[in-house]
Amino acid sequence: MGRALFLLCAVTSILMGVGLRAVSCVAQGANTSPISFPGSKHVLGLEGLKHNASGTLLVENSSLVFKKDKKTAVVPTASITEVLTGKDTERTIGGMVGTLTLFAPYGSGRFLSLFRTKIDTLAIEYLDPAGGIHGAVFTLHQGNALGAKQALLNQGAKTSVPIEVEAAAQAPRKAKKQQ
Repeated sequence: MGRALFLLCAVTSILMGVGLRAVSCVAQGANTSPISFPGSKHVLGLEGLKHNASGTLLVENSSLVFKKDKKTAVVPTASITEVLTGKDTERTIGGMVGTLTLFAPYGSGRFLSLFRTKIDTLAIEYLDPAGGIHGAVFTLHQGNALGAKQALLNQGAKTSVPIEVEAAAQAPRKAKKQQ
């Protein structure tokens, strides 16, 4: 049964000229529940979305989906060739207000810019249906990037850096005790 479904999806996608979406059609039978990361930010890379757009990052139906209000960008996980995570910080007071605080008297604005919020980064490299290479960068709340990477890998994305290596590299360093 599974082999017949695979052949049916493969032949249908080839006849329709869908290309890379054939793998996502095959993987739909083994779907898991969607994994959501609300409060994510699309820094850059997806077509149809503005830079630094805040929205919800979803991993569902063998696709990475970013939703911002009524706009949606979808990347099939089978077309993702690289998934990388990292840790970073951003200003707690950002945007126009953050810029205006720089003009506060006695250097207090510079002091306010020292307050930072920890975030995780998720970067993907993917192929479009024509074979072109693209990339996208997202920021997530602290502690969510490795979960997002694992969800993408479980649904068919590829990476050159195993999740265990990244988890070990991002683990907090323990201070050596002085004896």
